[in-house]
Amino acid sequence: MNFSMPFVLILVVIGMMQLSPAKGQYTGPTLACGGTSLVKTTTLLTPNNIAANGLTCVYTIRSLNTRICQLRLDFNSFSLAQPTLDPYPRCINDVFSVDNLNFDLCGENSGQHVYVPFNPTSADRTMTITFRIASRSQIPTLANPHWSIRVQQLECPSGMAAAAKDATRQLDTPDMLPLMARTLSHGDIGLLAPTGCLQYFQDNYGTVESFNFGNGAGPYLGGMNYAICFHRPRNSQTLRILPTTFEIASSGNPTAQNPGVDELCYSSVAIAARSEDNLHIPNAVVRLPTLPALRANRFCSNSLSNGEVDVTAPGPYMMYFQSDQLFDPFRRETGFSMRYLIL
Repeated sequence: MNFSMPFVLILVVIGMMQLSPAKGQYTGPTLACGGTSLVKTTTLLTPNNIAANGLTCVYTIRSLNTRICQLRLDFNSFSLAQPTLDPYPRCINDVFSVDNLNFDLCGENSGQHVYVPFNPTSADRTMTITFRIASRSQIPTLANPHWSIRVQQLECPSGMAAAAKDATRQLDTPDMLPLMARTLSHGDIGLLAPTGCLQYFQDNYGTVESFNFGNGAGPYLGGMNYAICFHRPRNSQTLRILPTTFEIASSGNPTAQNPGVDELCYSSVAIAARSEDNLHIPNAVVRLPTLPALRANRFCSNSLSNGEVDVTAPGPYMMYFQSDQLFDPFRRETGFSMRYLIL
């Protein structure tokens, strides 16, 4: 198939405009249940035919090339059935799952995002995203689900020679235009999350919440273990965290000296029946209204309520959330909502 040079240049410019949206701008085509995306950015929308019988909705993402290494999923809106206590909060009625993501999601997650590793090969360049929605006629107490999820393919850098080779390839398949535009713009380097980070916050300030926080209704999901990462500018000195809500279960009772940190949250000796839900913030210094500055790493119970956390250690800014498969109805598992500042 042959194209004139002006026509090719016009297509490339259009492709680059579509593939380099401003931050927070929901661009790109939409993808229906059962469809396959062949573009860099697409939006998964709730189908119109979620009947009383429920459904299973599978979206397939096909990589633009084998250098695609991550998917970023932004939950513009996300409202599914709440987790079920069986015996800990987990997704049973409505379930959102993604290949290469080792846990499911449900409940209220609008405004959240996740990064998912993508390892396409010449033999397999696809990844699936699945919604399994329960029948509302059988469980009429469930609210109607809805979602709008922006899916963006992110490309890891490679040698300039390979990029140049890709850019000059003939446009002989429908998905080659986005590939050509992508290799010319090299705009993904600043968007890529550090390896192992489920969430990556790139602004100098913002809000971090546990999944299914739901404006403080919770609960967070059990059986989770993931890393939350923050972009650290070259001249930054401090990650400051200002919790507005913090309520994480613990087996031990807080004391005046230990409001819910370190050993109270995570025993040095593993005990099967002991809850070890915690937020791990390495090298943290905490200022609380009733205590002197406290050095700690793991936090549970209400220990960070009305507190202020500073991390000034060198290296990446990261924290880790862990929830187990235990649940005590007398120890709330609401989760956390925290503002952060990079100073």
